[in-house]
Amino acid sequence: MENSAVCPVCHTEVKSTDYFCSNCGKNLKPEPPSTSLTRQIVIYLESFFLPPYGIVIGIRYLRQGDSKSKTVGIISIVLTILSLLVLIKLTFDLIDIVNSQVNNQLQNMEF
Repeated sequence: MENSAVCPVCHTEVKSTDYFCSNCGKNLKPEPPSTSLTRQIVIYLESFFLPPYGIVIGIRYLRQGDSKSKTVGIISIVLTILSLLVLIKLTFDLIDIVNSQVNNQLQNMEF
């Protein structure tokens, strides 16, 4: 078969012009993720406010071939790490505040 390829899932021979495998339905030419300005803003907001999801988004964009997608992926991961650090700091501050309030209440109680 001229201009043929092999499906990565079922190893059936497919034409190089096919978009889907005729045997298993695997998408042979997946659409790369968008790097438009509005999509970048959404990605960065998701990365900051949904930290675990930001790692997944970042890895997905890092796997792309072009440098713009890789830049979006790196920024997404950096924002995710920054968000996690802020969250950890705020959590420790809250624990300290609650701990001091409980200690003050216990000291004011008479036994």
